[in-house]
Amino acid sequence: MALHFHPLTIKSMQPQTANGVCITFNVPAELKDTFAFKHGQTLTLRTHINGENIRRNYSICSSPFDNELRV
Repeated sequence: MALHFHPLTIKSMQPQTANGVCITFNVPAELKDTFAFKHGQTLTLRTHINGENIRRNYSICSSPFDNELRV
């Protein structure tokens, strides 16, 4: 399975614990099917920090009935 990255913007960040946050993403209409809920699905997020490509996997914590993508 090929790994594809799509740029998403952050809709909101809500603190959950002293060390954790819940991030909700804006998903454009053309990517709704790509990000449709699948039980047990994880997302690989990536960014560049100090010139280094950083990738981390996160579990989706939203329900298929929420109509939002949250990790």
